[in-house]
Amino acid sequence: MPSEPGLLSPQYRKISVAIYMGVAVVAFEGTAVAAALPQLAADLGRIDLLPWIVTSYLFASGLSTIIAGPLVDAVGSRRVFVAATILFTVTGFGAGLASNIFVLIVLRLIQGAASGGLFASSIAAVSLAYPTSLTPRAFAANSTIWGLMGATAPALAALLLNVASWRWIFFVNLPLGLTCLVAGRDTFPERQPGAEAPSIDWIGAALAGVVTFCTIAAVDELGVRSIPLLGITALAVGLFVVRARRVERPVLRLEHVAGHPYRSLGLTPSLMIAAAFGTNIYVTLYVSAGRGWSADSAAWAVLFFIMGWTSGANLSSVLQARMTGVDVMTVGLAAGIVGSAATATFGLLDWPVAGVFAGLFAGGAGIGLATNSAWSLLRDCTEPRQIGRAGAAHQFMRNQGFTLGTAGGGAILLLVVGQNLGSVEPVQQLLAGEDIDAGPQIADAVREGFATVAIVGFVVMCLAVFPLWNLRKHTELASQEPSSRVH
Repeated sequence: MPSEPGLLSPQYRKISVAIYMGVAVVAFEGTAVAAALPQLAADLGRIDLLPWIVTSYLFASGLSTIIAGPLVDAVGSRRVFVAATILFTVTGFGAGLASNIFVLIVLRLIQGAASGGLFASSIAAVSLAYPTSLTPRAFAANSTIWGLMGATAPALAALLLNVASWRWIFFVNLPLGLTCLVAGRDTFPERQPGAEAPSIDWIGAALAGVVTFCTIAAVDELGVRSIPLLGITALAVGLFVVRARRVERPVLRLEHVAGHPYRSLGLTPSLMIAAAFGTNIYVTLYVSAGRGWSADSAAWAVLFFIMGWTSGANLSSVLQARMTGVDVMTVGLAAGIVGSAATATFGLLDWPVAGVFAGLFAGGAGIGLATNSAWSLLRDCTEPRQIGRAGAAHQFMRNQGFTLGTAGGGAILLLVVGQNLGSVEPVQQLLAGEDIDAGPQIADAVREGFATVAIVGFVVMCLAVFPLWNLRKHTELASQEPSSRVH
């Protein structure tokens, strides 16, 4: 009996290379630039605007993903992929030529928008181009590449900074983008039969942007100013819902966000990501300022979560051949709860830091298991002509987990530190990479702040039980219907 073709077999090789290269270049540009910020500041000045180089990219990427989703359905993933790849490559190369920080920020904003289109078209291509048996492996491969780039991008960026300059972090977009374009321009899927006509709901996209921006700003620094920001967020959500119900083709269909099974498929990974990412993003500060590690050693602390996520995603692709997707998500959530409990316990009791790392690895593995299975379940319950919209909506919900986890974790950490020290300035300086002496008081405050973040993360992780339970109940009911596509 002939063996089943793999992701790199002749019929899938070119599209697999295109998807992998696209994921790699987007992941590299999203993380490597942070390593170049000191050189950028020295060369271009305006240190106060440096955060916008990263923030503009991430914000535009998340927002453009939901705009690109309907376009993927309307014109086909191939056209969106080609346009996004060209725009990403050109603006990335142009960023390397920027003569001042204002031009750089604008180019990063456009490049971030292009990355959203590249991501949305690639996710749709995975769902449309591969058979059902290969889909879990394809999503796992994407997670693996994303994890590898997340782990190696800072090192690669440091190498480029040492042998050349910060501009080469952007110049590498040209060869990588061209390789991606050549491999994918003739292999990505075309428009699916019965797909809707092209349209962009700009008002809906603007409201989604307001929701994202105000939510981040509200939790970024918990305080009195958070109240009006949360009020604006609630108003924007209400206006968005009203518009989504009235227009024929909204930027996000409510059924893909609030309907079954999409709501549970989105909420479960989003809560897990928010819970674990909020802890992992500050583990380097914890081991350096709180545990006395050197800066070079502390930088490796984030790898345990990344390795766990990659391992979980690959394990998920294996388990889905033997278990239902919902069962795999359940295993993932159980691992996430155990991992977050271990991180919180070892952090709170000042037990060996290896326990914190083990908890982060388990939490990452749980997220890898759950998110990979969620993508496969999303494909199974969505018609091919709507896979772009559904995938973009799903990713939008996940992005909220990343952003809220990062901002919320930082807000809690600084709140606890401020209560202990009377000022958050020392920790803000440490977060900015400044070399200051973290004395015993700062160390105690950081450890307590990190433990508090981990405890809140454990609570949030446990909240994911409710949407997953609803998903299981929905799946059991749907499995009794012969026409159901969910399994």
